[in-house]
Amino acid sequence: MPEPGSPASTVAAPRLLRVAHVRRVHGVRGEVRVQMLGGDLERFATGTAMLAERDQRRLTVVSSRPLDGDEILLTFQELSSREAAATLSGDYLCVERSQARTLPDDEWFIWQLVGLRAVSDDGHDLGVVRDVEEQPASDVIVVGNGADERRYPLVREWVRSVDVAAGVVVVTPWPEDDS
Repeated sequence: MPEPGSPASTVAAPRLLRVAHVRRVHGVRGEVRVQMLGGDLERFATGTAMLAERDQRRLTVVSSRPLDGDEILLTFQELSSREAAATLSGDYLCVERSQARTLPDDEWFIWQLVGLRAVSDDGHDLGVVRDVEEQPASDVIVVGNGADERRYPLVREWVRSVDVAAGVVVVTPWPEDDS
C-alpha cells in the first residue's frame, strides 16, 4: 500500500490527451480520416478545439462524419485544402486534460494506472504497475518487482479492483506464482 500522503500514481498527469490518430487525407477540401481513440462521435462536435501533437497548432472542428468502426471524417476550420490537411497525416489530435471525457467507474486512463502498487487478493505486495499494453483480447497491465515482470489481463478475473485515489490495484496472481 502507498504511504499516507504519497501520490496515488508516480506518473504525472499529461497536459494533453490523445483523442484521435490521423490516418490520411480524404478528398480535395481538407477533410481527414481519423481513428477515434476512445469515446464516441460527440467528442468531435462542431467548435471543439484540438491540438496537433507534432506542432501544437490549434484546430477547430467544423464537421465530423462517422465511417465504419472507429473511424470518422473531420473537417477543420484551419485546413481548407488537401495539401494543408496532408500535413496532419500520421499525427495525433489532442485535447487539454481539462477536456477529458468522463470515464465510467470501471475505466481509467493509462497514466492513472502506471505507478500504482499492485497487491494480491490477500494483500501480498506484487510490485508496481509499469505499463499498460494493448493486446487483441484485452489490455494487459505490466507489474514489475525489481527485475521481475508479470503481465495480467485487465479483466475482472485477474484485476479485481482499481483504487486510483488509494494508489492500489488488486490482482489475482497466476497459479504458478503461489507455489
